[in-house]
Amino acid sequence: MEKEKIVIFIDGSNVFHGLRNETFKVDYLKLVEFLKKDRYLVRAYFYSALPSERDVDKQSKEGFSKQKKFLEDLSFMGIKVKLARLRKLPDGNFLEKEVDIMLATDMLSLAYKNAYDTCVLVSGDSDFSYTVEVIQSLGKRVENATFKKTSSYSLRKLCDEFLYLDDHLDKFILKPKESNIWDKIKNVFKINPVI
Repeated sequence: MEKEKIVIFIDGSNVFHGLRNETFKVDYLKLVEFLKKDRYLVRAYFYSALPSERDVDKQSKEGFSKQKKFLEDLSFMGIKVKLARLRKLPDGNFLEKEVDIMLATDMLSLAYKNAYDTCVLVSGDSDFSYTVEVIQSLGKRVENATFKKTSSYSLRKLCDEFLYLDDHLDKFILKPKESNIWDKIKNVFKINPVI
């Protein structure tokens, strides 16, 4: 018997807002592995938006560089990054457009191509509700994984299965970097090294 084929669609902005004010970071490889379970992963996608480099002022360059590095790292992990452009408004703020449309289009397109049996939508955005209904009408299953802070009741109710990621943090958060050798020595011998 063939393994169930799945595709994971991660709404980067929704995850970001779900983690706002948290002190930990997500290990996306572990998250994908956790959501995959024992099924065959066709691909995991991560959707986000960046401004064009010319729209980034000097103060924001460091944050822009970190975001680009993060997205490159995801690509090297085998997670397919899909990017839209942030639009700069006259007041200097940025507006995210097109990301939800890109994600919904890919979910539908891959369902029509029979690329998966089940998809996992990592988002709590109720805007995806109609997309979920259409995918289900094609005989596909849709699972929803989201943080409580950004979860939509109507989306959870509509999906074939849902889970709160908050209840499973131990499965996919980045562990703090290992302490340096002096911290280990200090803890074992209860000393303060003189440097």
